[in-house]
Amino acid sequence: MSLKSSKKELIFPIAIFAVFITIVLVLWNKSLKTQKATFIREIQTTGSLRAKEFFSLVKYDVKSLENLKKRIEMTNGSYFQYWEKDARLILEQNPSFKFVEWLDTLMIIKKITPLEANRAAVGLDLSKHPRYPEWDHHVKDSSTNISQWTKLHQGGSAFLVDAPVYFEGKFKGSVTAGMDFTSPFNELVAGLDKYAIEVKDERGTIFYSKNNPNTSEIGNEFIFTTSFEVDALDGQKWTFSLMPSHLDFLAERKEATYVYLIFGLLLSFLTSLLVYFYQSSRGKNDYLGDANIKLKELNKSLKKEQLRAEKSSKAKTEFISNMSHEIRTPLNAIIGFIEVLKLSEIHSSLQEYLSLMDISSKKLLLLVNDILEIDKIESGKTTFRKDIFSPLQELKNIIRIYQRTAEEKGLHISLDSTINSDLDAVGDIGKYGQIITNILRNSLKFTEKGGITISYHENIVNDKLAIDMVIKDTGIGIPKNKLKTIFDRFTQVDIGKAKRHEGSGLGLYITYKLVELLGGKIEVMSQENVGTEFYLSLKFPLAETKSKISTTNSESIDLSGCKVLIVDDNRVNVMVLKKTLEKLGVQSESASDGFEAVKAARKNCYHLIFMDIHMPKMDGLRATREIRKFNKDIGIIGLSADVTREAIDEAKGVGMNDYFTKPISFDKLRKHLPNYLVKIS
Repeated sequence: MSLKSSKKELIFPIAIFAVFITIVLVLWNKSLKTQKATFIREIQTTGSLRAKEFFSLVKYDVKSLENLKKRIEMTNGSYFQYWEKDARLILEQNPSFKFVEWLDTLMIIKKITPLEANRAAVGLDLSKHPRYPEWDHHVKDSSTNISQWTKLHQGGSAFLVDAPVYFEGKFKGSVTAGMDFTSPFNELVAGLDKYAIEVKDERGTIFYSKNNPNTSEIGNEFIFTTSFEVDALDGQKWTFSLMPSHLDFLAERKEATYVYLIFGLLLSFLTSLLVYFYQSSRGKNDYLGDANIKLKELNKSLKKEQLRAEKSSKAKTEFISNMSHEIRTPLNAIIGFIEVLKLSEIHSSLQEYLSLMDISSKKLLLLVNDILEIDKIESGKTTFRKDIFSPLQELKNIIRIYQRTAEEKGLHISLDSTINSDLDAVGDIGKYGQIITNILRNSLKFTEKGGITISYHENIVNDKLAIDMVIKDTGIGIPKNKLKTIFDRFTQVDIGKAKRHEGSGLGLYITYKLVELLGGKIEVMSQENVGTEFYLSLKFPLAETKSKISTTNSESIDLSGCKVLIVDDNRVNVMVLKKTLEKLGVQSESASDGFEAVKAARKNCYHLIFMDIHMPKMDGLRATREIRKFNKDIGIIGLSADVTREAIDEAKGVGMNDYFTKPISFDKLRKHLPNYLVKIS
């Protein structure tokens, strides 16, 4: 291929990458702005509510003093004999009161409660005190006076609140209280650790603060400030300010958005990479022409679905979940065509491109599956089936699957178990297999020589099958500083520009969460350049009946002459499935919606029906109900990219025999078709 041609092939993938990156960055920037605006609203709302509570408390306490004044005035001084009892009651009920005293008409302190701590103030003449003019001004106006934050003769500081007392037409003195609102204010803000508060008097003296407020280093937009008039005659106001207690108050919120930014960048890169491989293979062989056209349409469809999902997302978690689910549908076609091409005779120069497409698409599928699994785990939607299975036999099946991969790397996988008669348990065989597969795949990735040894033991404990497993490899090991975080999201052993091993850092996190949900335990021990050991413990209820193990070898089954109906509105999906079935010797016909499927099932005789769930006019669920009205025996297998437990249960509830999630591999079809097409040679 010429240099000029290579440059042309790069233009479109780079353009797609640029568009995706732009969209991701715009959405990410919008998310940051939304977070900031939301936080500012939280500050304003919290500040407004707390300020009202603070100032309401001040009003209430001042009112308590004014009520004592009114009781004396209404009884023309008779109630004065109960003054001390009433003062003590006010002190008990209102923690902001430090003392209550009586000033005569000459501003001399005649009485004070409590006496012991304030004895030095009795008889004190305040007529020469700087606050005398303010006191006298309020006496003449007969209004309550609230001083500024004042140092006391007997020690400490407080607000001095004077309530002038008049009866028999004359000024008799004032009921004065020393008030410190620190204690009641602390009760109002208990548990409000992420905010700092300060309250200042008219002169700017801070008489209350919480969580070390720092207004000089926090922007004004993150500070709520309001004023409250405490003395109308003097126009005296207090200022209330609420702000974040930490300077890095937005850092924690931003941290989550960086995770989604990384995911968006990775998704953009992988998508553009697939487009590049697609274009490279397009010009090599006319045989791939039609497939490449469909791939281009699918990539455009994928882009639209991604944009739609990004714009309609109301939360970051929903954004990831919806995006991942939409990718599975076009991936079905991509992986399906790759499966067909792998079984076809193509030019040797295309083998490398095909291999790269196969690897890239499967890595993207694994990443999508991991993201979907994480979304289900963290949203609490994970469900567990109750399959009857043999844990030991399932372990052997998984080892058999990865045996060839190990041999290609020059490694060995060995099972160390003395169990002769394995027992059956009740549990989710898929989740059990996923746990072992994730650990085994991880060990294979990081092991270059030697191999992997799996020790398996089982015994019965309290009517449950207790499984203990050790998966030991001779790989590169895990550094000590990463052992504690190896089960965290996105944790990888080798990172940076020189990393040799690919991966999303999600596999072990999912494994840990699944083990945790199953009530099990997983631990890891490792030494660099020596190897790693994973210790796994699980318990399952014992099965009352043995699991049914098929002894039929799928390789020996003759499926020629069998006839199936493919029901799918997507021409690409139909084409992929038809080609795959042809390789198995199975004849097939197709219908594009539920109405055509019901009509074809009435008219013709089929051994099996593949039924897509989501179709126009009549969906797969409704079509299955209609077919079951006149044919109870034919096998119907549902097809969908929806992997949720609810979707599977709904499909089987309307009469489907099985449910295959897209993409469907050639090996999966070869394994399961004999269950419905039973012509054994």
